[in-house]
This record gives sequence, structure tokens and C-alpha cells, in this order.
Amino acid sequence: MKWVFRRGMVPRVSWVFRRAFLVLLPFQLPGCAPAADSQPGIPEEVRSVSLVPSLGELIVALGETQRLVAKTDFDTHESLAALPSIGGGLDPNLERMIDLGINVVFMPTGRDAPAMAERIESLGISVVSLPTNSVPDLFRAIDALGEFFGVPTKADSLADTLEEMIARVEERIEGFPPVPVMYVVAPSPPVTTGPGTFIDDLVRLAGGANVFADADLPWPAVGFEAIVARDPEALIWPQGEYSIQDLRTLQSTPGWRTIPAVQEGRVLFVDGDLFSRPGPGFPAAVEALARALHSSAFNAPGGGRP
Repeated sequence: MKWVFRRGMVPRVSWVFRRAFLVLLPFQLPGCAPAADSQPGIPEEVRSVSLVPSLGELIVALGETQRLVAKTDFDTHESLAALPSIGGGLDPNLERMIDLGINVVFMPTGRDAPAMAERIESLGISVVSLPTNSVPDLFRAIDALGEFFGVPTKADSLADTLEEMIARVEERIEGFPPVPVMYVVAPSPPVTTGPGTFIDDLVRLAGGANVFADADLPWPAVGFEAIVARDPEALIWPQGEYSIQDLRTLQSTPGWRTIPAVQEGRVLFVDGDLFSRPGPGFPAAVEALARALHSSAFNAPGGGRP
């Protein structure tokens, strides 16, 4: 059975706009004059920053890069390379925001988000909070950003493109049995993904079966004995600045060297940025993982259906 998020399956987003920002869209932000050709209710001088790369990359994909005047230390998109940084997304430099004249901050919803939003709002900066926890959230964010910037047609086109890319992967791997895998969010102590998360969705769409899909938490810490007991056929290991970069090192690392998948070299090293961001690069992550898990489906012309 195909498992893709059709637009009709995703309800229109019920987003959180702090300071009643969207309710006031027919009006302007203080001191902002809309250009003659701007969308109704969208101030020309929106000066914004996204506290997470995924939302920033969606803004770029919608053609609204000029609305971003800053980035965080974790943004890697080439379109944002020249922008000044406000530091980390979890601990942004608020004084820097003021100096840059930022009047809108895009941020994810989450446990610590209300406190951060309140601090930012106290500076007179509007906060736009959007969920980024799952693939349906990705499509909700696209819709919300399209409405915010007055480009709903571009948002629809972007969402359709992402869905079509995912659907092509699904067609390739249709009929192949899911491969039991574990996604390693953090190595020490081991943290993986549970049900209902963006990574869990990604694994399933790529033809994998998350061996910790029955966990009680979205991001559970797990012991090495539990990993051995679940016996994933492969580990998905995102590479980043602070992660283990190669199999040989992993095979000599206490704890991990006891895992059969590690001992037998069944570790898929993937791009940590690409796989951790529910943004426009999501279909590329799905395809990359699907190719690794079901290589025969892509090597044969027209797919290698079992």
C-alpha cells in the first residue's frame, strides 16, 4: 500500500501566530509601507529570521529569500550564506535581532517555544510559530507560509512538486518488504526516533520499518541491549560535525561495537542536515534512503519489483 501525504489528507494548518499577527494582516507592521505591487496585507519591509533551517529553506523555496535578513549558525543554504548570524536557534542573540531591525521571527512549536516566543515578543517583535514535527507538518508549514507571504499559488506548486517526487520513489519500491532499521539521532547515550516524528515518516516512506516505532516517546533514549534485541537490519547514521564519520571508528566504539549491524558493516551514513530538516530537501532524503535500502528497485530499468 502506498503511503504518501496527499494534499487532501492534510487539513489546513491551524497555526499559532503570536501577537495576533496574521489576524492583523490587512494592516501594516509599524513603520512598514507596502509596495504598490506587493500582496495585500503583506508589508514590503518584513525583516525576518527563521530559528530553524527547515522553515528558512521553505521561505527560500517560495521565492521570498529577500524577506530574510539574518540566519542562525546552523543554516547552510547557499542563498543565506552572506547573511549575518544571530547565533543558535535555541539561544539566539536578541540584541543582534534588534540591531538588524528584525520584526518577524519564524520558529517551531515545541516544549520550550512559548518561553522563547515570550522573550522575543517582549522586544516588540512578532513571532510566527509553526509545527515542524512530522511530514504533515511540512505541508502545513508550506500552506501557512504561502498564506503569510501572499503566495498561495507558489505554495501549492511547491507542495505538489514535493508530493510528486515522493510518489515516484513509492512507485519504485512498491512491493518490496520494509527493511527493519534504527535511526541514530544521538550516539551517546543512544537516542533514536519513536512514532509520529518526521524521521519516522521518512523511514517509512523510504521503505524502512522503524524498529522503535512502538516507543512511548518521540525521541527515546535506548540501551545497547534493547538495540541488540530489536536487531535492526541496518543503522541509519547521520553524519555531522560531531558525529562518528566512518565504520571503522564505529566498530571500535564501546557499546556500538556490540551491535550486529555494526559488526557486519550494515551502517548507512547519511547527510545529517538533509535528513534532519522537514523542508524542501525532504524528497531527496527519502530517495537517498530508499536507494540504500532497496538498491535493486533503482538499478533495474523501470524498477526491480520483487
